[in-house]
Amino acid sequence: MYLEHFQLQTSPFCEEIDPEVFFPDGDREHICTRLEDDIKHGRVFIKLIGSEGSGKTLLCKVLSGRLPEEFEVIYIENPVGSFDDLLRLVCLDLGMDAGGEQVDLAAELTRQLQRRKKYGQRVVLVIDDAEKIFLATLERLLRLPCESNDLSVLTLLLAGRPSLDANLKQLTVYCTGVDVEYGYTLEALTKEETGRYLVYRLLAAGLDSREHKEIFTGEAIEKIFTSAAGNPRMTNILAEEALRKSCSDKSFLVLLDHVDTNWEEPNDLKTKKVLAGLFPGSKSKKNLFVGCGAVLLVLGIIFFFVTRPEKIQQKKQEKVSPIVTETVPALTAPTVPTAEPAPIAESLPSVPAEKKTVRKGTTVEVKHSEVKRPAPAAEEKKNIIHVQRDVVKKELRAKKVKTVARDGDALFRDRLRASAAWLAGAYRGQYTIQLMMLSSKSAEENVKKLLIRDDYFAVIDKLHILRKKTNPPTLFVFYGTYPSMDAARQVRNTMPVFLRKHHPYALSIADALTKTED
Repeated sequence: MYLEHFQLQTSPFCEEIDPEVFFPDGDREHICTRLEDDIKHGRVFIKLIGSEGSGKTLLCKVLSGRLPEEFEVIYIENPVGSFDDLLRLVCLDLGMDAGGEQVDLAAELTRQLQRRKKYGQRVVLVIDDAEKIFLATLERLLRLPCESNDLSVLTLLLAGRPSLDANLKQLTVYCTGVDVEYGYTLEALTKEETGRYLVYRLLAAGLDSREHKEIFTGEAIEKIFTSAAGNPRMTNILAEEALRKSCSDKSFLVLLDHVDTNWEEPNDLKTKKVLAGLFPGSKSKKNLFVGCGAVLLVLGIIFFFVTRPEKIQQKKQEKVSPIVTETVPALTAPTVPTAEPAPIAESLPSVPAEKKTVRKGTTVEVKHSEVKRPAPAAEEKKNIIHVQRDVVKKELRAKKVKTVARDGDALFRDRLRASAAWLAGAYRGQYTIQLMMLSSKSAEENVKKLLIRDDYFAVIDKLHILRKKTNPPTLFVFYGTYPSMDAARQVRNTMPVFLRKHHPYALSIADALTKTED
């Protein structure tokens, strides 16, 4: 195992959140300090925006550990549900009796907060993945601090993807008492920061810097940075795979070839990147069409000059009379049944003794009457050879096009049917891994394109698709069934890169069902 190979105590790039391993660069430490100051000074609302895998959850965990004892932190992740559902979770964490029925949740929250205000305590409500909060729930949540002075001891910290920012802007008119613009954004790491991040994680895992001065070479760091685009989670995934490959090669350095970036970008994105690279100033449609035309013109010129010499050579060969017969190598294709032809040597008339032998490849002028035409038997053998060549060419063409065409529609319908049975049979006490959630008009088509790919088709029996009737449509893709949360997490941590790039996470199948309920 690579831990022993590199003399590490723990996995340096595991995806489990560890507040003890907090990389301070990339403005992370500065933002954490500012958040701590904001909470201590009584700010009512703060937002933390960052892309998936940028480190929002880790930063929230670190912040929770740094706050003084008088601050009680309530941490909620995956906040799917109504406002009352969310409020019930908060009240339960604050000490509400779980057995009580028909409780006025708003009054209960006020009562719990008043009690803490009396003793000089404050409550910090941290909601992770806050972009999942329904707009109606988000609106009522933002209006909480404005409805009563008793809620002044409450600080609301929402951490989410950039879509959270868009949701908050929609509610600006309805929540005038809260500054929804105030907050911080986690930016991607630079190449230099990525290099320091890799070293930091290795040292935190127990790497002896005296034994190993360098693990990741400069070329490997650059490839990881280019592929992960400065995203810490993707950096972890690529670095973990690279360490494993380096260990299997008995190497103490992670080289360029050890970094596996084995996933494909959508074809439309690749095309845009190519055109953007060729024509960086082409922003209008007119310039784009001009750029495409230029590309086609260049390709046409290249094709002309590549194929032209072959055509010229072919015309020269047609003009030269065949003076010397070349021996055709034996072909493995099946021969055409026919009568045994007579030997060519016996069929050809004898050449007069006074004529000089012409070497193969020499061009001479010969009168038409002096050329000896082959006998019928030789013509028959030449025809057989041509037939054999045609048979071989047809077989080769057939082999080239012998690829199984997969029907994305049929595969999609099959996985929907199989997923219904999977859900019914594994609902109680089982766990799975959510690979992705797609919510757009093209969600179904995108999933169909994934299913026909070789890598996804190889694991298609483990893929389960559930559909939720929303506008636009929402599709959930889950992976496998596992007896425990630990088992699901272990599989997630060892998934191939093309699956882990979607940032999968383990959850119970009961929670998966809740997500898809209308």
